[in-house]
Amino acid sequence: MKKLLLGLFLLASALSFAAGRVLRDKEAEFKDGVVYVKGENKAYTGTLEGYNERGVLETRKEFKNGKMDGSSKIFYPNGKVLSEATFKDGNQVGVQKDYYEDGKIKAELPYKNDVIEGTMKEYYPNGKLKSNISMKNGKRDGLEKIYYENGKLKYELNYKNGEPYGNMKLYDETGNLVGEGPYFEVTTK
Repeated sequence: MKKLLLGLFLLASALSFAAGRVLRDKEAEFKDGVVYVKGENKAYTGTLEGYNERGVLETRKEFKNGKMDGSSKIFYPNGKVLSEATFKDGNQVGVQKDYYEDGKIKAELPYKNDVIEGTMKEYYPNGKLKSNISMKNGKRDGLEKIYYENGKLKYELNYKNGEPYGNMKLYDETGNLVGEGPYFEVTTK
């Protein structure tokens, strides 16, 4: 019984060690879209870190069975997060967040099964909304709104299956409507 318990403990320890393994990108190799440790035949499970020539961390990605699965982060040279995303079985899922170097949010991109799906948002460095774009199956679909840096609406336009359609409305920096008409035929007042 003691041998069985010891064996189970050692097996559990080995599995948890492998899952918590951290590998540098130079120690990994990619074959047919799957990550392996160089010299090993088993698909890699653990964290893969990428460093620049000065030894500064640039990327940190989690893998399971050789595919990205879990958190993925890209870093600025100062160590702050440039972008963070989540993957499941090699596909990007959830909201990818991109940041300015000062840590303020730059963009939010919603993913479903590796395709942008939902409302994409982009922000100015001052934190104000720059764009609000509806996406479906990776294409613009629905209302797109673009804003001036002061927060006022610049223009709005509808899309269907990636193509603009309907009327476009243009606004000046104070929020006044200055033009309206079918896309490509907009005339200003």
